[in-house]
Amino acid sequence: MLVSLILLLSSPIFAQASPTLDKIKKTKLLTVSVSEFYDPFYIENPLPDYPGLDVELAQEYAKFLDADLRIIPLRTFDQHARTLEKGDTQVALGGFSSSIARLKDVYFTDPYLISTPAGLVSRSSLPPEPEGQIVTVQLFRTLRDLQNVAGISYSVLSNSSNHHYLKETFPKAQVYSYFTSEAALNELKKNNVNCFVADSFYIQALLQKEPSLRASYLPILGVVQEDHISMAVAKKDLEFIYHLNFFIKEYKRTGNMQKLVSKYFKSNQWVKQE
Repeated sequence: MLVSLILLLSSPIFAQASPTLDKIKKTKLLTVSVSEFYDPFYIENPLPDYPGLDVELAQEYAKFLDADLRIIPLRTFDQHARTLEKGDTQVALGGFSSSIARLKDVYFTDPYLISTPAGLVSRSSLPPEPEGQIVTVQLFRTLRDLQNVAGISYSVLSNSSNHHYLKETFPKAQVYSYFTSEAALNELKKNNVNCFVADSFYIQALLQKEPSLRASYLPILGVVQEDHISMAVAKKDLEFIYHLNFFIKEYKRTGNMQKLVSKYFKSNQWVKQE
C-alpha cells in the first residue's frame, strides 16, 4: 500500500502544491473533527482499543502522513463546516452523508461507507404470518415494503436525509420529527409511533447496544437509496481531496474498511457494560 501511495504522489496529479498537506507536514499535526454524540463512529471515554470507527480511520491517515493526530468532537454539521473554513481542522469525519445542500459549505471525498434509510418497526403493527406455513422469505426487507401496511407512523431526526426520504416516499403517512435521534427512538419505545427511522449504521449500532430490542421490533435494513458517508474538507484545496480519495480507495481495497465495519457493527465489544 505504501509503495502504491508513493508512486501516486509522485505522479502529475499531485505535482501542484497542496496548502493543507504542506501545513500538516510542517506542523506534523493532523486535526480532525468528529461527531460528538454518534457512537460508534466516535466513542466518548471508550474501552481500550475501541475509540470509534472514525477515530481509527483518522489514526490510519495520520500514520500515513507521519503526523500526530488531534481529535475535536463537535455537535452539528455547521460546526464542522465552520472549523474547516477557518482552518482549525483539515478533515471532518462525522459519520454524515454528503448532499447537494451541504456542498455549499464543504467539499466531499469519495464515500468510505454507504448507508441507507432503515428502521425499527413494532412487530405488533405488522400483519401476522400465515398460520401453518413455513415462511422462508422475510416479508419486510426495506422501508418501501411498509407502504402497503395501513396505519404505520414514523419518528425520525428532524431535517435529516432520512426525514426528507420519509416525506417524499410516504407523503400521506404520519411522520413526527425530533431534534435528536434519541428522542425519536423514545417515541417508538413509548408506543407513540410504530416505526423509528435512522440510517442503517445507526440501527445496527443500536442493536449492538440494546439486543433486547429485537424481541419487540423488527430491524429493516434493506437498501432503498444510497447515502454516501464521506469525509469533508475545506473548498480551497482540491489536491488534498485527491490525496484523501486515494487513501480511502486503498483502505477499502485492502479490506481494512470492512474490518472496521465488522469490529463496530457486527460485535458489541465496544459497548460499555453498565
